Amino acid sequence: MSNNIKGISSISSLSEINGNFEGYIWLSDQKEPIVLSGESFDFSNISINPFVIEALLFDKSNNISIHIQHTGNYIITAYNLTELAQQTGSVIEDKTYLPHRLKGVEKVGFKQIWLPVTDENCEDMLVLTMKAIIFCGFTL
Repeated sequence: MSNNIKGISSISSLSEINGNFEGYIWLSDQKEPIVLSGESFDFSNISINPFVIEALLFDKSNNISIHIQHTGNYIITAYNLTELAQQTGSVIEDKTYLPHRLKGVEKVGFKQIWLPVTDENCEDMLVLTMKAIIFCGFTL
């Protein structure tokens, strides 16, 4: 990911992901995702097939969210919510949504991250711009 936002970084491979996560991992050969509730997942068993279609993982103890997408190649993004919240002018809004195929989950939590950006269409004033919608756990 090419961004210069402190708190958002790319991870180059699944093997770099470790921690105890709340979230889900959806494998290409499964009809439903694997739901994690504060536990680790061994990504070393993931090979070319089956592969991770998508995953949303939240490490509460480190306040880090990891998003995995597979679009021919893995796109893995880590969001450090502590660093994002410390940026001058940042606004963070909590959002909850109903889950899809996540057994035992009542609601899915996200945070919208808004950061000020100079906008040439607004006389070069700072304008809040949504930079990310970040997974932050479940309501069980």
